Amino acid sequence: MNRALKKWLELHVKGHRLPVLRRTVADLDLLYRQEDPFEQLSEFILRDPGVATMLFSTANSIHHQHFSMPLTTVEHAAMMLGLNRMETIHRELPVIDPAECDERELMLVRIYSRAWHASCQAMIWSRLRIDMVPGEVSLATLLYGVGEMAMWRFQPARAAEIEGMIKDEDEQSQESIQRQELGFSYKELSAALADEWKLPLLVHESLNPENLARPRIRIMLLALQVARLAERGWYTAGMSSVIEEVACLLHTPRAEMIGIVHRAAVGAARAYRTFGVPQAAARLVTTPAPIAAAGTARAAPAAGLCIAPPPRRRPDAKPSPRPEIFRQTLQRLEQIQDLQPTVPTIVRQALRGIHEGIGLHRALYASLSPDGESLKVRAACCEREDGLGRSSLALQPPNLFTRMMERPMSIWVNDANHGKLRYLLPAGLLELLDCDSFFACSIFLDGSPEGLFYCDCHQAPELLSEERYRMFRRLCDSAADAMKRIALAHTPPSHRPQETGLPDDHI
Repeated sequence: MNRALKKWLELHVKGHRLPVLRRTVADLDLLYRQEDPFEQLSEFILRDPGVATMLFSTANSIHHQHFSMPLTTVEHAAMMLGLNRMETIHRELPVIDPAECDERELMLVRIYSRAWHASCQAMIWSRLRIDMVPGEVSLATLLYGVGEMAMWRFQPARAAEIEGMIKDEDEQSQESIQRQELGFSYKELSAALADEWKLPLLVHESLNPENLARPRIRIMLLALQVARLAERGWYTAGMSSVIEEVACLLHTPRAEMIGIVHRAAVGAARAYRTFGVPQAAARLVTTPAPIAAAGTARAAPAAGLCIAPPPRRRPDAKPSPRPEIFRQTLQRLEQIQDLQPTVPTIVRQALRGIHEGIGLHRALYASLSPDGESLKVRAACCEREDGLGRSSLALQPPNLFTRMMERPMSIWVNDANHGKLRYLLPAGLLELLDCDSFFACSIFLDGSPEGLFYCDCHQAPELLSEERYRMFRRLCDSAADAMKRIALAHTPPSHRPQETGLPDDHI
């Protein structure tokens, strides 16, 4: 943290918080008098960055005996704090009333409203992408701009001066002006406040330039662009370009994506009483859509965040099991007896059986690294090229694969056990896999972890059936037995275990 930023935090933030909107106070007071307030709690808190920042600052500062991981959603934070403590959160904050604000204070309300609109877009897009926890993305989108909010709250005159110097929408130009005038950018201020206020991990990650290509963060940044551009008009070249990027990211036809974005804006506008400022959705009816001329060139890319869209993927065909390949693979694995085959040969045989014999889109084998910190993908069979085949699966912080390296086990992750496994499947892991339903089986030799087999059907989890899981386990068991036989064949006789007549776990 540079000196100017540290000084600003000490001078303006220490002991102070973002305000809560007066309508939020009234809504929450009414909600807490109901029999089951938790059902609607997230809806009201996600409208107000002031309450949301206070909630996570409080919840993530408390050590929970049975909950060591940081909290990432409003529901989990509320559950950990309990109803009595939740009732006091919004009452500890300064209150801002849009009806009584001056122009500079009203700018903060507009930024709150824009963040809520972006949060609604991100929630809907995440659901379309089949994100396991869309609420995490929505919340992080709401809080991404806490630096700008803090500047307008604690130094509004300075914020107004900087706003007047900005002549275009280019993000780099804006950050350059901010650094020139303040010694830091709003984004750097957001990152510092995310630490200071203990905001969810996804907020921190979204402010790191190294993470811009991650799908969840792309959704956040594009949603923020849509919300900002919508305040100037829905039918601009910049908006057209951003919606094109969203359509590409979500594999959705552009015309359909326009309807989704517009409906999300209308949904966000239903909370207009909370903010008391004009909503972006109003411009959908006050500004007519232009009539495109025949042969008009595609809109130029919008200035601002530079987010290169990934290539559009061909929808994966639904594979069918090929029993003859499955049987052939089992036979070959069971017949491996001599020194000629190697572990890579066994792995390739098993992956072919999983991919073609069982009929699964993506199958891979990852071996444990020498330092035990990660699983390195060594071989893969995929319907399409992707980055996972060249990746490492980190085992820290502990996750599901960490547990699988503690003892031999196989698992089928699906809708039925998502709730139970939620905290063993962190967002970063799910994003790397780009899938939240899969089979996995760990491989151990002589009691030591070697690696694991993994397979999925990408975004067609309905193809993962009980029969396919049984076939997957059988192939993995055969591959593990073949590896053990090869390892034993390469072990000098003096080092081989003696026959005792006891079960393996007694040797």
